[in-house]
Amino acid sequence: MLLDSFLPTYEFSERHEAVVRAARDVARRAAEEWEPRESWLWRPLLIARGLGAPRGTMRQWAESMGFVCLADTPDEIVYAQAGRFWSLRERAALVSPKSAEELLALDDPRAAVAAMSIAFESIAPDRTRIVTETRVHALGPHARRRFRVYWLLIRPFSGLLRRSMLAGIKKRAESAVS
Repeated sequence: MLLDSFLPTYEFSERHEAVVRAARDVARRAAEEWEPRESWLWRPLLIARGLGAPRGTMRQWAESMGFVCLADTPDEIVYAQAGRFWSLRERAALVSPKSAEELLALDDPRAAVAAMSIAFESIAPDRTRIVTETRVHALGPHARRRFRVYWLLIRPFSGLLRRSMLAGIKKRAESAVS
């Protein structure tokens, strides 16, 4: 996975997957076209975190939130962001690096780096496994302690968002082939 080359060291992670009855290119296109507002969960959870209502595709939303695209291949998309995610004003506490180099050079011990990938694996001509993985690496002990508390609170909701995203992508991909 390309995610391994960008964030091989991490303290926190989460992984979800879905099998889609569609070819890899159809599933990939569905992921590109999926919009977070299609999910009844995304809007209230993002608003509750002070991140605003999601607009546009996942890519458009992520980039509007300062996420940097680290990789974009037919098999995997990797996005990352850095900051103090546990802050009550999370959006103001994001670093929003402008490039992969800037993100990877970050060494602020008060911050954490989060990376998320969506990978596409053909398991048959008309079946694709989509895997989303999120990893977080705290850059210092204070950030690690803060993120640990935050992660205990937010992880169930993070999982719900990822599963909702996968369900939306699956629905979009499978409706494209039926």
